[in-house]
Amino acid sequence: MGASIPLAFGDTWTPRGRKPTPGPEAELLDAALASYDWEGRAPVVFREPQMPTGFPDVIAVLLRDRNLLFNPARLKLREEHLRLLHHVHAVQRTSESRLATSLRLKPAKLSDLLVDLEAAGLIRRADRRVAARSLARAFVARHIVAVEAKIRDWHRAIEQAVANTWFASHSYVLLPEKSWSPALRDRAIEHGVGVIVYDGQTSSIRLGAEERAIPASYGSWLVNEWTLRHAGRPAIE
Repeated sequence: MGASIPLAFGDTWTPRGRKPTPGPEAELLDAALASYDWEGRAPVVFREPQMPTGFPDVIAVLLRDRNLLFNPARLKLREEHLRLLHHVHAVQRTSESRLATSLRLKPAKLSDLLVDLEAAGLIRRADRRVAARSLARAFVARHIVAVEAKIRDWHRAIEQAVANTWFASHSYVLLPEKSWSPALRDRAIEHGVGVIVYDGQTSSIRLGAEERAIPASYGSWLVNEWTLRHAGRPAIE
């Protein structure tokens, strides 16, 4: 598996997070991920980053392209920029006045955010209209995989995995082999969550997760920007 990214609390280059709590679940996660087969593709891995929905145990990002360049102006972007960016990509083309109304932003504030997004090469502006640029150019994540590990309480693991579908393309629970049961399978299928089991030596997917289109929310963009800043190298477009 790809190397984990150390979290620097408050650093603009890395997500805020919390230190993993030592114990059986952390040991399960370490052992299972060390044995997991990503089909030859090394992901960028974040351990317990802070998301608006909580602290997922792991977020693993598989990239569209390993040779990533990014506009250094993207380093200025914060969550408020990404909320706006996600909305623009959802509607593709709109007016500044409609954006201000839809997102309840004061015109001056909206203008500041749009200036930053345009400088970062993520939108186009002309005659007070706004258009999204190509998603293939802006969004580097091919898959965003979230994993929640639990030793015993698979019901709680499912709840947390469902919360992770807000931003992830694939959301899994990770459990010991002995936790697998028809009840777990049925609940996971109901929510479109996958199940990874660890037998003490290797981990494997027992139930595949439902694939969701990304970016699913500004949370997907947040993970995308973390990944780009770690895996890419600055370049002026």
